[in-house]
Amino acid sequence: MATKNEAHDMVIESLTQGLLQLMTQKPLAQINVSELCDRAGVSRVSFYRNFKSMQDILIQYLTACTDEWYQTFSQKPDEEFLSCFCVELLEQYRRHADLIRLLYNNDAAHLLKEHIFACCKLDEFTAPEEAYPRAVLAGAVYGLVDEWIHLGMGQLPEHFSLRRIVSAVSYQREEPKK
Repeated sequence: MATKNEAHDMVIESLTQGLLQLMTQKPLAQINVSELCDRAGVSRVSFYRNFKSMQDILIQYLTACTDEWYQTFSQKPDEEFLSCFCVELLEQYRRHADLIRLLYNNDAAHLLKEHIFACCKLDEFTAPEEAYPRAVLAGAVYGLVDEWIHLGMGQLPEHFSLRRIVSAVSYQREEPKK
């Protein structure tokens, strides 16, 4: 017999896989909770016990797709972290290309953006002196990921890094025109 945690995990997995399957058949906006619960083989009570919306399922799944990778990756020394982050993040998203395509094909790319901003620890409790730099970083990372997806998820230019992003957007003052 499954433990309470195992049963909970099975409900989450069933709802997640059911939603992903339904999204291959029709737009997310046309999927309702009853249909998802029927597909997943769980009750509506189980759905609402775990999620407020179907978008919450997708955000939780995105988080699961990146959390384990980031826990390991974040332990790298600073220089390696800065030089490898962009490429390794995109490789992580490439491993989940089917999910990324489903989000974009279902007008739900904003969920990827929300996920990236949440990963940068931007919320209502973030102090302004931290919020602004984190927002800039989150926006740059989302912009990179979004453009990479629109360009077909190919390879990044050689030596692409966070350091290069920062230097590319650094403000340089122009000389006044005479």
